[in-house]
Amino acid sequence: MIDLKIIPSKPGVYIYKNKQKQIIYIGKAINLKKRVSQYFHTDHALGYKTSHLVSEIDDINYYVVGSEIEALVLESSLIKQYRPKYNSQLKDDKSYLYISITKDKLPLIKPAYKSTLNQDDIFYGPFPDSSTVKSILKTIRYIFPYYSKKHSLKPCLYCHLGVCPGPNPDPKEYRSTVSKIKKILNGNFKKLIKDLTIEMKLASKNENFELAKTRRDQLSSINYVISGWKKVNHLYQEVDLIEDKYQKSVEELKLILKPFFPELSKINRIEAYDISNLSHKFFVGAMTVYFGGKINPSEYRQFKINTKTTQDDQYMIKEIVYRRLKHLEWEIPDLIVVDGGKPQVSAALEALNYSNINKTFSNTCIIGLAKKYETIVIKINQQKNLSSEWQEINLPKNSPSLRLLQQLRDEAHRFANRYRKKIIKMSFPN
Repeated sequence: MIDLKIIPSKPGVYIYKNKQKQIIYIGKAINLKKRVSQYFHTDHALGYKTSHLVSEIDDINYYVVGSEIEALVLESSLIKQYRPKYNSQLKDDKSYLYISITKDKLPLIKPAYKSTLNQDDIFYGPFPDSSTVKSILKTIRYIFPYYSKKHSLKPCLYCHLGVCPGPNPDPKEYRSTVSKIKKILNGNFKKLIKDLTIEMKLASKNENFELAKTRRDQLSSINYVISGWKKVNHLYQEVDLIEDKYQKSVEELKLILKPFFPELSKINRIEAYDISNLSHKFFVGAMTVYFGGKINPSEYRQFKINTKTTQDDQYMIKEIVYRRLKHLEWEIPDLIVVDGGKPQVSAALEALNYSNINKTFSNTCIIGLAKKYETIVIKINQQKNLSSEWQEINLPKNSPSLRLLQQLRDEAHRFANRYRKKIIKMSFPN
């Protein structure tokens, strides 16, 4: 006799058995009572296959868990172990996903279908709920950044968002991260939390406060994920929506700069400038753009230096900013970022003063981003040009606004270098 009243209204995994005590179906649910009850409707809402399943159910077991990720891992492991009759579509349904971890020096972690699995890799699954698998992987990546494909030698978009290990991670540290991810996929959350706690305390004892903070944040995120069913998707949305990330970066940046630029009421457009002059005969510059809530490559511009034949970054910055500001048909920038410190900022300000006769750019602010310590450089009273005082700001490495500025600056550097190489190739085709 099946008693639905004893089934709790909690998240978990349910198991159907027939009269021979064989497991015939395994599923997961956000609300066990509600989900299981749906199978026993007396109307004709059930499909043909489900009706046959229900007719064979003689007993129900269930496991209560605390979160969606725990239910997903448990459901997958039980299906893999028992291969229930009514989960048989796992044999041929291409929508079922696995999670694969390669055995490379820097392992890749990615979803894979059965037909694309490499049997030499470590893999978890199959997972019946493919959309949840993708959501879970992106959530894990936010907590423990990993590679899903071979990385280039240059930072990628995910590097700037803090969800990628970067071009040159420490192999030992990266493999340690992968080991932690394996604990999640094995459902071993208690061991993971214990290990992170030990590492956090040890780092703090050794006065490695940056590592201690990282472990603390990872602990907080893990506890957040396993504390409730619906929170996984919420966390995933924060990671995946690039526009939201950029918006947070811009809002933070506005708060940081507002004390120095009272006229800065909004940041809708940011332009970043860099020079490429590694060759003695070819000098170029580039502009990259954040506009309309995103990095916008269609707005990028490149400049061949016309007025200088010797290496002089300061003068070249002045030239390309001045030439850009002559284009009144382009959108007016709220903020200009130049690669460098006081000399480069001073040069850009001179260009702005020359171009600002008609006050078109009266509310445009200029800052520098100096590479050595990623220092934001600001001239006090920029608009009035009455002061020789400067302000330098060093933001935390994980600051969203700093990451946005770095991405724009690095993009300008890449774009300028590409243009310089193109000019050299055109000049020396053979």
